[in-house]
Amino acid sequence: MRSIRVSHIVLSTKDLADVLYEHLRSYDDKQLLMKTFAKLARKYSACGSRNNGGDLGFLEQHTAAPELLKAAQQSPVDEVCGPVHTRFGYHIFIITEEEKLGDTGIDGIHKESIR
Repeated sequence: MRSIRVSHIVLSTKDLADVLYEHLRSYDDKQLLMKTFAKLARKYSACGSRNNGGDLGFLEQHTAAPELLKAAQQSPVDEVCGPVHTRFGYHIFIITEEEKLGDTGIDGIHKESIR
């Protein structure tokens, strides 16, 4: 499992999700894609994250829609993905950041010390 930061746009119809998805996939420039994505999120998204350009932050296991979390875990960074249907609507999303999960040793237990 990865720790991933996700931006999304939630739409009420699959037709609108398909149109926005195709439009966003036409961008080759990452910076322009992210600006356009944020602008479309503010204009069209049915989620409160639209005020942040669709940024959900780092997804946590039980706080995101399971369908979105599963799709996002399987998606590459910086690529427009979707639409994914959940009870909230149709999500178009981008993984904007990824952190590898590992043992930080914070709890005082390390792999080497467990025998």
